[in-house]
This record gives sequence, C-alpha cells and structure tokens, in this order.
Amino acid sequence: MNKESGPRALECLQYLIGKGADINVQNQGGTSPLHKAASEGRLNCIVELVAAGADVHAKDAEGQQPIDLCRIWAHRSCARYLSDAMWKIDKRNFAREMHKLNQIKSECQRSEQKFSKIEKREQELLNIAAFSNWLRRKQQQQLRDSAERMHFPEDRAKLVAVPKKEVAKIPPGEKKPSGHAQHKAKINGEPRLSATAQPLTGKSPRAWNASVNPASPLVTDIFRPTTVRLGTDPEACGDHDFSSFLFLSKDSHGQPVIDMAYNGRLSPVPNLPYNVIKRSLYPHARPIRLKMPQGFKPMHIFDVKRKRLPSLEHRWTDEMAVSLRETLDPAFRATLTAHLSAINYGS
Repeated sequence: MNKESGPRALECLQYLIGKGADINVQNQGGTSPLHKAASEGRLNCIVELVAAGADVHAKDAEGQQPIDLCRIWAHRSCARYLSDAMWKIDKRNFAREMHKLNQIKSECQRSEQKFSKIEKREQELLNIAAFSNWLRRKQQQQLRDSAERMHFPEDRAKLVAVPKKEVAKIPPGEKKPSGHAQHKAKINGEPRLSATAQPLTGKSPRAWNASVNPASPLVTDIFRPTTVRLGTDPEACGDHDFSSFLFLSKDSHGQPVIDMAYNGRLSPVPNLPYNVIKRSLYPHARPIRLKMPQGFKPMHIFDVKRKRLPSLEHRWTDEMAVSLRETLDPAFRATLTAHLSAINYGS
C-alpha cells in the first residue's frame, strides 16, 4: 500500500477482506492497515477499511492514531474523513453504553422498590412489637399501682368524705338563669353559658371585592405564580435518584465501580466516564439549569480588584526594560534621574 501500487492496493485490500483477513492486525511497531493507509494518504483504502470495521482509535508503538498520521503528512481529505468516522463511532458507542446503563438503572429501581417494601414491612412489625411491649408494661404498671392502693384504706375514706355534687358559684354581676331555661338546656343537652361567654350575633365583615362578578377572586388576593417566566425557575428532574441504594467509587486503576446496598457489586459496569455515570445515577446532585442572579450589589471603585495597589514601595520604573537605558533620549534620562533622586531624597 504505497504510491507505486496504484489501484492494485484497493483491489488487493478488497480481496483480503473478502477472504476474512484480520483488518486490525498490527506489526511489531503497532502499525495496522489503517495506519498505513492514513500515512500514505489512500482515501479509498481508508473508506474500505472503516466500512469493514477497522479500529479508528488504534494506536501504534508511539501512541499515534491514524488521524495523527494524516495530520503529520498533511492528508487533509483523509483527516476529515477519519474525524467524521471517529465522531460517529464514538456517538454510537456512547449510545450503546448509555442503553446498558439505563437497563442497569431499571433493574436497580425494581430491586430498590422490593427492598423498600421489605424494610417497610419489617419496620411495621417492629413498631407492632414495640407497641405490644409498651402496652404490656403499661398494664403491669396499672395492676401494680392498683394493688398498692388497696393497702391504704385511708384514701377510700377521703374519697367518701368528698360531696357528690358541688354547686358552681355564680360570678358577681351575672344573673341566675331561671328554672325553665335550665330545664330546656338539660333536655337539649346544651351546656350552660354565662353572660360573658355568649357568642356574638353580629355579621362578619365582608371581604372587599371591587368586581361586580361574585365568582371572581378577591382583588386583594396577592400571590406569587409558580413560574414567573420561562427559564427562571429550575425544572423538576423526573429521573430516579439512587443516592441511598447505589454507591459509586473508583478502583485502583481509576475505573468506576458501582456497589449496591444489599446485593454487592454490579458487574460489568458500562464503559462510560465517571462523571457521566455519576450524573445519571444521582440526578438530584446536578446543578440547576439556570440560577437566579444573586451577585448584583453596589461596589465602590476602590474595591475593584487590581493588579497591584499604587504606593511608594513600587516605582514606575520597575517595568522598564533595562537593556534600553543607554538608547533613551537625554530629556527622558533627565526626567528619570530627577524622579529617582526625589524618591531617594524622600526615603
């Protein structure tokens, strides 16, 4: 596969692919057929290899991919084609791994629901057992108290000495109700109310409503709507959060590891970046799409951050190029000398 082969390279490549040759085979230097086609700039061979399933991300012994060789040898058309092919393959692989992750999330959600039901049932049984123990101790305490009270007959004598009926005293200034009113209240089962406890019979103040339509809401009903305008309030996340059931971590090689709360470790883990898996498993932890502006406050011009504060410690000649001191004009040198002498005299 070189410049002298001409169209025979493509014909030979198609013949080998048709016979089932390994298109991702590499020599001792890690060079694959796709690396060779990229370095030679054979776009037709690159298209045939990519269509046959060649690994566009394969690296040679120097860690270079086929697209790197295209850039080194300035094969622009081959580099553009490989870049497009790599993007499509990456998107397809990402979609496949995300599908695997969604399947794992569905299974874990069912498992979490099942374990939550078991935990809820166990908690109910524990509550019932605790209530039964408390009730049994309460009954035993009551029996023990009643048995202790039987040994003190003077308490019974005190209870007998109390009069059975006590006449309530009428407050001063209150008129004693007649016997007919007492008999009527007793028949109706109504409690006797004093004069000070009589309910008010006046009409309640009517709420102000300027509208002539009685069905319209009150004008004074001030409320804040749930959404002020589109994009201001954060959108509610409908994805399930596994923060209490799945625990994400990294192994010694930096690969993501997912542990379940009850069933151990999940395997295999989708080939996705750690941050992608974290955002998918814990959607409530991701920041909101648009935050309310909170940094709007007045600021004085002296509080604005500057490179350095002007003071006598810093001379305005510090940033001057020393190598140009001999090429300056006499007037500027005189000004510089006067400035330095003034600073030295002041110090």
